[in-house]
Amino acid sequence: MTTTAPIQSPPMTIASSEGQLVLDSMLWPAGVPWPEGQVELLSEITKADANALLRHWQHPLGTWRRPFGAQYFGLAVDGEAAAVAVSGSTVGATSAGYPRREVVELGRIARSPDHPGIMRVMLRLWRDYLAPRWERDYWPVAAAVSYALPGKAGNLYRLDGWRNLGFVKPWKYTGGYSNPSVANSIGDGVKRLYVYPYNAALS
Repeated sequence: MTTTAPIQSPPMTIASSEGQLVLDSMLWPAGVPWPEGQVELLSEITKADANALLRHWQHPLGTWRRPFGAQYFGLAVDGEAAAVAVSGSTVGATSAGYPRREVVELGRIARSPDHPGIMRVMLRLWRDYLAPRWERDYWPVAAAVSYALPGKAGNLYRLDGWRNLGFVKPWKYTGGYSNPSVANSIGDGVKRLYVYPYNAALS
């Protein structure tokens, strides 16, 4: 039986007006020879690479810092990082009426300034394919939840089948995981909560 030596993925360089960012590896596994002209590729990435992209693209909430379970995903277009999404356990014991161990939160979603139309693509991919993967490492999810930042209308969610549950006041919890959300310092700190129930979507 003949085996093929693994192909080593070179570092990925992302350029922008802010300078350059070099990630440790491509957004797909080493040893997988993708064909010439590959348009899109979605892959699980490391926390370090996800946070590097969030910093480079200047996400308003910054990097992912919660000391809970999380999963990290990147979307590449023609070999260049185009979007990133982070799945996480919720801070509160409940969210959108669900116990913590029945939901997964879209903790971060961001895109490259070179791909202005890809945010909705990443959201749909996360909702339909990535959020359900939470069960692999943690627990089955009955629903996905996410927040629109203060001052944002939430059109990204409203136009993609999510339910708007209204406004949520700034997080002021002082026990356990007590770090206040960075969102508290954006505008009035009031966010919109969105939920996507999977059982309702399938019925």
